[in-house]
Amino acid sequence: MPVTTTLVTTVTLCDAAGRMIWTSSVNPAYKPGPFIWEYAAPEYRETSKNAISRAVVLREPQEIDATTQIGEHYHAWIWPLNSPELAVCILAVQVPEEMKLLSPRERTSLERLAEGRTTSEIAGEMDVSVSTVHTHFRRARKKLKLRSVEALIGFAARYCYPATAPLAITPLASLRIAHPVAARTASQARE
Repeated sequence: MPVTTTLVTTVTLCDAAGRMIWTSSVNPAYKPGPFIWEYAAPEYRETSKNAISRAVVLREPQEIDATTQIGEHYHAWIWPLNSPELAVCILAVQVPEEMKLLSPRERTSLERLAEGRTTSEIAGEMDVSVSTVHTHFRRARKKLKLRSVEALIGFAARYCYPATAPLAITPLASLRIAHPVAARTASQARE
């Protein structure tokens, strides 16, 4: 059976101590008040606590994988904010449980695929042969129970895109704006 696609994305705000202030989650299990890491499964609590601490104290964005107490698996990006009352913003994307089955090299291959790299480019970046990249893809597809290469590409685009990669390479100022009011506003902003 292929990986399910009815997964959740949530945004959560925490204070400087790591207490949840607000969440977009509709799950009644997640309520504001407790420390955010208390929702993590015991083996992920320290990792979660350290990531929140680094975001608050060192002002470094963080990226982690964690499982909740109720068995949901998330990939989370954590960004520092400029207020002690709202010190951290967390974007968490629920990922299929099967992601835990992938080796680090298989995940790296899928991240590069999600960025739009060719197999030759992936092989060069990972310092392996093209055949090895194809092997990583084949094994990942089998572990994720995906039926086709197209399904693997879709999976990679949805769940493996690295947070550090740019989403667009075109500067916003160079985009042409069709709407006349928006075009006037954009040209005034450049002046």
